[in-house]
Amino acid sequence: MNTLQGARSPLSKRMNRNKIEKKGKRVLGGLIKAVFLIGFCFIILYPVITMVSKAFMQQQDVYDNTVLWIPRHFTADNLTFAFDNMHYSEALRNTLLVVLPSVLLQTVSCMLVGYGFARFEFKGKSILFAVVILTILIPPQQIMTQLYLYFKNFDIFGIFKAISGKSPNLLDSFWPFFILSATGFSIKNGLFIFIFRQSFRGMPKETEEAAMVDGAGPLRTFLSIMLPGAITVIATIVLFALVWGWNDTFYSGLFMRQTRMLPQAFELYNSYLGGNKGLVGGEIAVQLSRFNLEDMQVIALLRNAGVFLVMAPLLVFYMITQRFFVESIERSGLVG
Repeated sequence: MNTLQGARSPLSKRMNRNKIEKKGKRVLGGLIKAVFLIGFCFIILYPVITMVSKAFMQQQDVYDNTVLWIPRHFTADNLTFAFDNMHYSEALRNTLLVVLPSVLLQTVSCMLVGYGFARFEFKGKSILFAVVILTILIPPQQIMTQLYLYFKNFDIFGIFKAISGKSPNLLDSFWPFFILSATGFSIKNGLFIFIFRQSFRGMPKETEEAAMVDGAGPLRTFLSIMLPGAITVIATIVLFALVWGWNDTFYSGLFMRQTRMLPQAFELYNSYLGGNKGLVGGEIAVQLSRFNLEDMQVIALLRNAGVFLVMAPLLVFYMITQRFFVESIERSGLVG
């Protein structure tokens, strides 16, 4: 009996030691992951935290070494100055009128094209899909001259010129954005088509075939079976399209020379802060009494206030849709 207990004692000690070692490795692994995750999050969020902090900070807080992220003297003067001199209301209205319909058109057109590539067989399918991938690789700057001239003298097979005698000029209007979005040729639409194609390819064909057996056509099958399963992917595409369209300076600068949108409004505002005072209306000079634009710290506060105003609507929208965005990270591009 004593011999049996003596044999079990080293075995029990060894088993307990193995359990302790495994538990220690798990704790250490979790600690290392947490450190790396917190570090990466800090690197990504640090510019945003600094921007928000300085947007509400007074000048004396900048020179106070005890103030790091939380302002000691909160103020809305920086935001008021940026709001007035960016003509924010007008720029925000124009941006919403352009971006929201464009996002809707991009999502619908890219979803239909992606579904066609995923579920239908037709001649030239591989070639057309290669062209879609090519639109991702070609920088838009390579075709900016062609786009500008096309929409400056817009015509479809000479129809407008035959009817009215001249081609309409669509520049300084919203139509170039809507046409590009509806035809799947807007910002990053090739990537959106690829994501939708991968998502639809990953869905089981059995449910689609069962719907067809019950008499549902391709459109009914798409609306009733495929579309509900792609809600999270749609939310991701909407978020991407909104962010890229909101921050776009290429197409807005190419097509909108007279109409002010948020990217152009901030560029003019930033140029004024940098010393190019001729770029902004003269009414701004009346509001400079409480700001010293010779001080780089003051300029930094006002510039961060402008960035905050541009980003604020996107931050609100992301907080609303982030659950769908996180859920669809894996499904959007890695399935199939």
